[in-house]
Amino acid sequence: MIDTKEKIINATINCLNRNEAATIEEIANHIGITRRTIHRHFPDRTTLVHCCMEKMMKICNVAMNDAYQSSQAPLEQIENMFYAALGVGAEYSFVKKLYARSAYKEVVEKQATASGFDNVKEKWFALITELQKHNVIPSKLPLAWIYDLFGGMIDIAVAAQSSGDVAINDIRSLSWNAFKGSIGINNG
Repeated sequence: MIDTKEKIINATINCLNRNEAATIEEIANHIGITRRTIHRHFPDRTTLVHCCMEKMMKICNVAMNDAYQSSQAPLEQIENMFYAALGVGAEYSFVKKLYARSAYKEVVEKQATASGFDNVKEKWFALITELQKHNVIPSKLPLAWIYDLFGGMIDIAVAAQSSGDVAINDIRSLSWNAFKGSIGINNG
């Protein structure tokens, strides 16, 4: 059974994905509890949002590691990591919105060290390096550029999904094909 604190975090994620300015009162109403109940577990909105971000980082780390371990083929691993990031990105899009106006990169970097996310990033870079070594991806493309394209394509796919302008069933294949085409992968 999910405890109250976890229910509050889940409700906050749901509310903030719809409206990143959702208040504690709106979150409480969403799950049928009082504002006071939320404050028993979280002293303020900032702490609550931070806990949601921590949950997102942990879930992302697990999803990306699972995707990495899903295959021995580097291109399949990258594709599966892309889909994992897309799934987490869609579920936690509010985090990026909230922190885009502040020092999002610094927040993520601080959390990355604590959650082991750096290890996932190292694996990702190693896969790209391996694909460049075997001329699957042109070696003239810097790793940092490919990494930014990867994240940018996730952002575009999440935005397309939330706008409803693109059929949700098409988003995965469209975004993956756009990413791999942007880095020079033309096979399958």
